[in-house]
Amino acid sequence: MPLDQSLIGHETSSEHVLIAAEDIREFADAIGDANPIFHDEFAAQQAGFTHLPVTPTFVTRLRVSFADAGLDPEHSQVLHGEQEYVYTRPLLAGETVVSRHRVATIRQSGRGGMAIMTLEHLCDTPNGERIVTGKSTVLVRDMPPEGAAAAGAGAAKPRPTQPQESTSALTLSKHVTQEQINAYAEVSGDHNPIHVNPEAARSVGLDGTIAHGMLSMAFAGQMLTDWLAAQAERGGWVARLRVRFQAMVRPGDTLICHGNPGERAGNRQPVELWIENQHGERVISGDAEVAFP
Repeated sequence: MPLDQSLIGHETSSEHVLIAAEDIREFADAIGDANPIFHDEFAAQQAGFTHLPVTPTFVTRLRVSFADAGLDPEHSQVLHGEQEYVYTRPLLAGETVVSRHRVATIRQSGRGGMAIMTLEHLCDTPNGERIVTGKSTVLVRDMPPEGAAAAGAGAAKPRPTQPQESTSALTLSKHVTQEQINAYAEVSGDHNPIHVNPEAARSVGLDGTIAHGMLSMAFAGQMLTDWLAAQAERGGWVARLRVRFQAMVRPGDTLICHGNPGERAGNRQPVELWIENQHGERVISGDAEVAFP
């Protein structure tokens, strides 16, 4: 059944959220990011920040349920296809943000029963300054009644790209464990059973649990902030991070994050990025822009 076009413009209720230093530390711990700027106030100040900055994907924890966005998760399967975050400046511990989500677009696909929805995540200060704009592209399709209750976001099986030669200036290796997936579920609030319950995952046709796509995206952000920490200029930050999810990641996989910085223009520098598994298959492709003070 086509999605109701009247959903376009639908907004969730605004939520005032205090960005707590302990929450930043817990999120960094869950993704395995030991960069001291996310843990120690003095280290953050030495790096050019007045307080602990958030990691590039931290605001994913300010999530909204698909039902609140106007979807019917009992009868639809929702697959997260792409994600983007754009920051106007670093978001710091101690700040309060007003978080809300808005349905930006809905487009029916040529494939029967499939729709493409764009959800915006808007994070402003209480006085109206925009700090973060998130954009999620999700694929929504009708589910048969017998499979609807068990299915959920990410239950479909995107195909990985074929192994290819990859050379990059930046790399970061991450070994994924079920313990880390469970920890990410806790800090992100995403307890979809396909991530934490092997039986539930098998009931929708998987061979076991899979990692959150947003966990892999967090690894890409870690690669960028590690690189910025090694630069001579203090206070560099990730102004934009955008990825396309291409394949599933399972416990036991080793992911290699790659990045190639482009030519710098003023205080901005683009970075091409991608993530491959231990078989050389690409699981994420994307790009970013970093900013220097």
